[in-house]
Amino acid sequence: MGLNVFFSFLNENQYVLDGLTNGVIIVDTQGIITHINTRALELLETSLQSAVGSYMNDVYSESKLVEVLVTKVPQINVKMKVHSRNCIVSRIPLFREGELIGAASIFDDVTRIDQLNSRIEADRNEMSILKMILELAYDGILVVDAEGYITMISNAYKKFLGIEGDEVIGKHVTEVIENTRMHIVAQTGIPEINDFQEIRGGHMVATRMPYYVDGKIAGAIGKVIFRNVSELQSINKKYAKIEKELKNLKSEISSLHRAKYSLDQIISNNEEMTKIKYQVSKMVHSRSSVLIQGESGTGKELFAHAIHLSSRRRDMPFIKVNCAAIPEHLLESELFGYEKGSFTGADKNGRIGKFELADQGAIFLDEIGDMPLQMQAKILRVIQEGEVERIGSNSPKQIDVRIIAATNRNLKQMVEERTFREDLYYRLNVINLSVPPLRERKEDIILLSRHFVDLLNHENQGNVKGLSEKAQMQLISYDWKGNIRELKNVIERAYNIIEGEELIQPWHLPAHIYSGKEVSTGEPLKDLVDAAEKKIILERLIAFKGNKSKAAADLGISRMALHKKLEKFNMK
Repeated sequence: MGLNVFFSFLNENQYVLDGLTNGVIIVDTQGIITHINTRALELLETSLQSAVGSYMNDVYSESKLVEVLVTKVPQINVKMKVHSRNCIVSRIPLFREGELIGAASIFDDVTRIDQLNSRIEADRNEMSILKMILELAYDGILVVDAEGYITMISNAYKKFLGIEGDEVIGKHVTEVIENTRMHIVAQTGIPEINDFQEIRGGHMVATRMPYYVDGKIAGAIGKVIFRNVSELQSINKKYAKIEKELKNLKSEISSLHRAKYSLDQIISNNEEMTKIKYQVSKMVHSRSSVLIQGESGTGKELFAHAIHLSSRRRDMPFIKVNCAAIPEHLLESELFGYEKGSFTGADKNGRIGKFELADQGAIFLDEIGDMPLQMQAKILRVIQEGEVERIGSNSPKQIDVRIIAATNRNLKQMVEERTFREDLYYRLNVINLSVPPLRERKEDIILLSRHFVDLLNHENQGNVKGLSEKAQMQLISYDWKGNIRELKNVIERAYNIIEGEELIQPWHLPAHIYSGKEVSTGEPLKDLVDAAEKKIILERLIAFKGNKSKAAADLGISRMALHKKLEKFNMK
């Protein structure tokens, strides 16, 4: 058939071209499209009216069909992109009696085929990885199809069953494994977790799970968690032993580093001290940092202990660090520890730091105001990041530690003087407790003195009844710059020099407290009256445990009158 006849046939029978699944384009010698079928129009994303009679490259600029008109050489099965589709294109020059009359392009959309090939390649890679897992798995693994026929089995399972190679692949699972339920799980789709199964006289613990493809049960996967019950028992024994050792170690650490003093052991009838104790009792759920401020000897450490014992962390370690007592060059290794060989003289096994010891518990940084600025920056990082890094280590360790700090210095003033970091001050000062000095707690002097006498009696099996009224007045009149610590030392000294007497007398007290004269001797009558009145008021307050309303009623005066006398005698 001549080409004119062929073109005439195509013109009259366009449906022939449209019925082809391939795209077809025919151009004349000028590159003008003369014929194009429906599939080609879809791929080029154009219309018949726009295509026929147009220059090929104007319809699709990426086309190479015009090149064939120049070279007269066919281009067979060339890969190209047509918009977003992957195509295989053949371009053929058309001749009549040896003369070029045009060219034709025939192309197939192979996008779906490429996608399938990619999926097949991915599946092949997944299958290769799965086979490797099966070969390396310690546990026994078995896969069956929906009918219960074995499709995969791990080397560990083959070894357990006493089989070699792939001889069981394709066999029904009931032919290979006694007492199996794999085929049942593949049918019902109901998982069976940690089921005991007897095989070849031994016992194993197996888990069987159905698997699905396109929403339908495709089979089941079985896993032998432990290949024999005796192995399970052995592992349980090892685990129990390790757990016991860990529990003993935690108990040992806790016993070595425990908080000792509870709120009940902080003795006071002072109103301000009562408020502080109440505040501590409400910290049960808190893990916030606490800053305790007060003069030396006021009992800051007792409050630190009580804070820990009042918290949920009470059973975890309570680590104490005196920042002023540790030399500056040793402070970092004490707080953060070090790895073996990190510096000359280091322990060959390394050393754990105080912060790590306090993990899950609390660390008490006493005298925090004496900490060097360089170390303050490292403490700040612990608070912000919740991690510590040993000297010589490149890997920080996460910890959970509550920080309780104490100082007798004015940190706010130190911040202004740039001797204490402002950011660390605010991080520590989340909860602030300010412990009043003993001179502002006159009602506690006799109460504490009697307590110390009782402790000494218990320790020494003694029988000292307490203090005489004159000795009490001497103690009340003293300024107590050393606070409770000084008072305790004074009582202990007096206790040790008393000779057969039941009460501590003024002459048992140190010279700087007792001058050999009674407090009132040589004083004007007004002062003597004031001293006696002050003594009576103090006794009533002690008797009524600081309750001013009851003390005022017992004295026969109003509560307002009592307040005025307390202000007069500086007993607030």
